[in-house]
Amino acid sequence: STQPEPNRVKTILEALSDQYESLIVISVAAKLSGTYSVIKKEADSLIENGYKISVIDSKLNSGAQGLLVTEAIKMLEAHKSHDEIVITLTQMSAKTKIYVCLNTLDYAVAGGRVPDTVGKIGKLFRMRPIMSLDQDGKGIAFKVGFSQKGITKKIYDLVKKAHNDKGIIGYSIVHCDNPTLADQYVNDMSLMVNKKPEFVSDISSIIAMHSGPGCVAVSIMTRKE
Repeated sequence: STQPEPNRVKTILEALSDQYESLIVISVAAKLSGTYSVIKKEADSLIENGYKISVIDSKLNSGAQGLLVTEAIKMLEAHKSHDEIVITLTQMSAKTKIYVCLNTLDYAVAGGRVPDTVGKIGKLFRMRPIMSLDQDGKGIAFKVGFSQKGITKKIYDLVKKAHNDKGIIGYSIVHCDNPTLADQYVNDMSLMVNKKPEFVSDISSIIAMHSGPGCVAVSIMTRKE
């Protein structure tokens, strides 16, 4: 979970810049990690020497960040220009949300995603919030349930509303060692929005440290903000 070492970042950016005409880096939310700041600083020093590099604060993480990367790949394959891709990704970031269905509140409290006082009350009454990110990329918790089944219903309600009001153009499912519930989400979401997910994946170890085993997260990208 440590930040990348600046010299290593610079070396990687220089090596990639020698292979490609330009680089677009899509970083995890700056509010969650210092990774963005490290990459941006090293990229800026290379830009001064003539390299073309854009570093985007996705203001997202996990499956939601993955949706932004997927969108970038589609635009690249459609031969969109560097600047067109950067502008579109910045716009799409605000139209992308993640909703995390926790199996336990313990890890979110330990990782600071949920305030300690709220966590104590939640664990006392066996409550679980839906974890998400606000418009700036900062972790938030809302809409409490008492089981994964209850949280799943609330997430489905959010997805249905988003699809009806804004139109879902893509979504992803990620999980921490819970393929059974992830498969349920895939089946139900496919019926709700009439399309398959962009991808289904295990989450990274660092995200698992904050969300805990058994969690499942749905990320959606909509046509309108």
